[in-house]
Amino acid sequence: MKIIAANLRFTYSTDKYDETYDFYENKLNFNLGHSWDRNENEKGAVFKIGEGLIEILKRPIEDNKRHIGLDYRAPQGVFAGIQVWDIDKLFETYKSNGVPIKENIFNQPWGHRSFYVEEPNGLVISFYEEQF
Repeated sequence: MKIIAANLRFTYSTDKYDETYDFYENKLNFNLGHSWDRNENEKGAVFKIGEGLIEILKRPIEDNKRHIGLDYRAPQGVFAGIQVWDIDKLFETYKSNGVPIKENIFNQPWGHRSFYVEEPNGLVISFYEEQF
């Protein structure tokens, strides 16, 4: 059986919810799909990027508010890759907006032109454009 997926959603929890929300909405200018603020332990937002989604969740303050089966540690050893068009213009826009650039724009040996940013939780986001 094939799995049919509508969108890929990358989800993680953060202690820096407000700072992370601001980063995706105002620094990277990602489109907010929706958000919720039910109480101090239940806040979240889903940002749309092409056909993918990045969902941030405020890490619950109280242990008894955490859901079984979810890992609430800070993201580590992962990165998000986002294919874009007009990479040079995006790089200059982010650089002038003060987005923390982890690695400047360069050509990869496999044909991508890319740069990396680091968001408030240490998650690295790779922006790339195929050059072939």
